Formats: sequence, structure tokens, C-alpha cells
Amino acid sequence: MKHLVLSVGLSVSALSAQAETAVPQAHVNSMACLETMGQGTSWGQCLGLIFEPCVSFEVASAAHLACLQSEREGWTATMRLLQEDVTEAITVKSAEDLAGILSGWINYVSQKCQAEGDPEGNSPLAAKQLGCQITELVGLSGEYAACLEGRSTADYCVLKD
Repeated sequence: MKHLVLSVGLSVSALSAQAETAVPQAHVNSMACLETMGQGTSWGQCLGLIFEPCVSFEVASAAHLACLQSEREGWTATMRLLQEDVTEAITVKSAEDLAGILSGWINYVSQKCQAEGDPEGNSPLAAKQLGCQITELVGLSGEYAACLEGRSTADYCVLKD
């Protein structure tokens, strides 16, 4: 599996010049894992890569929640960087379509990941909510990477000539 992730990771890391230097290798590996699910990797393996920085902490402890919050911030930065690159690479019409999709995506993630409990507090539900948000950010980042590499079939991903 490691060779498969690394080979796909090399493909994913061939993003735009700006993203290539700013996307952490751990994020590239996580996106590559998701891309090859069912073809050599599994959801559990990908989750292991995504949440590896936080596995040493007791679930829902203050340290665990702080780690998850940090990971969410890191994935948000990766997603935004790739989003900026995608917005520059696609047609004006596609950028308008993407803006509409993203407004719906934000509501979708909010509803999907909603948990009873404060994401700033010490509860298993807060950890679950943060984990859900992180996996959604990873998925969107992977979709952006696929668009930039010309592998996306999404309607919004029409690259400029």
C-alpha cells in the first residue's frame, strides 16, 4: 500500500507550482489514499493517515481536541490554497458554478457534522464533529487536486485553454 500511496501521491503533488510547495506531504499522502480506495487502500487506512498526528492522545481529551482543531486548521489552509488555484485555472462560468456549489457544501457539512456538544469542549461528540469536518475538508481538497490535474469529471471543473 505504501508504494501505491507514494506513486499516486507523486501524481497529486504535481499540482500547480504554488500548491506544490505549500501542501504538506502528509496531506498529499492522505488525498492520494482516498483517491485509490478500493484499488489498494481502504477507508480505515486513509483515516489512519488523516488522523495520524492525533492518535497518541486519549480520544476527546483536551490534548486530542486541540490536535484535531490544529488539523482542521491545517486542512482548511490546504483546501483554501487549492481552491484559489482552481479558481484561477477554471473558466469564469466554472468559477461562478463553483461558488454556488460551495455555498451548498458549507451548509451540507454544517448539517452533516453537527453534533450535540461544544467543539471547544471536552466531549466525544466534539471530537466526532471535528473529525467529520476534517474528513470533509480532505475530500474537497482531493477534488480540487483532481481538477487541477485534469482528472476531475465535476461539471464546475472546466479549465481555461
